[in-house]
Amino acid sequence: MSRNALVAILGMVVFLVVAGAFYLEIAAASRATDLVWMTTQPVQSGKPLDQGNVQRTRVPRAGTALDLYTGDLRKNPMRAAHEMSAGTILFSHDVLSDNNQALVNLTLRTPPALSPGQRIDVYAQQGSQTMLVGQGLTVEQISGNNGTNASVWVNVEDEAYWIAVQSGSTVTLYAARSNGVGVTKNGGVTQQDALRALAGFSTGVPASSPSPSPTPRKP
Repeated sequence: MSRNALVAILGMVVFLVVAGAFYLEIAAASRATDLVWMTTQPVQSGKPLDQGNVQRTRVPRAGTALDLYTGDLRKNPMRAAHEMSAGTILFSHDVLSDNNQALVNLTLRTPPALSPGQRIDVYAQQGSQTMLVGQGLTVEQISGNNGTNASVWVNVEDEAYWIAVQSGSTVTLYAARSNGVGVTKNGGVTQQDALRALAGFSTGVPASSPSPSPTPRKP
C-alpha cells in the first residue's frame, strides 16, 4: 500500500471518529432534561408554593441557560410573585422569598373592592400633594369596614418606611387595583394638577394644548 493511500485511510478514520463523537454529543444533548418545579393547580399571588400545589418534573433542556427556580419548595415553601395557572414552570422571578418580604398592615381610605392575592398600587396624600409610594403590592388579608385594613407584602428593606408612613397622622393612604401597565411614579401632584390633566384627557386633548380655532369661511 502506498504512503498516500495510508494517509488517506488514516484521515478518513480520524474524520469518522470526530464526526461520530460530534453526533453522539448532539444526540445526548437532545435527550438531556432539566429537573424543574411546576404548579399542579392555579395559584394566587402571594400564596405559599409548597407540596400542595407544586411538584417536580423534567422538561427537555433548552439550548440557552434559563433562570429556573432551583430551591426545595417542599422543605422551604416560598410565595408566588404573581398569579399562575396550573402547569406553570417556575422561574426565579415567579417566586418571592419570605427572607426579602415583610407583611405590613395599611389603613386605606375608600379602597376599591379587594380580596387576598390581588395586587394594588398605593398612593399617599399629605397636604395638597398625592404621590405613588407602592406599586404592585400583593394583598394578603382584608379586614375592617369596607376592607379599609389591608395586610400587604412589601420589600423588607422598605419595612421601616411603611411603618413610619402608617404611624403618621398627616398622611392618608389610597389604593387602586391595577395591572401596572402605563403607571409611572411621580414626584407628587396637587388636586389642581390632577383636575387640569383629567379635564384635558377626558376630551382627548391635553390640558396644555390650546383650543382649536374655527376654520375660516370663504367669502
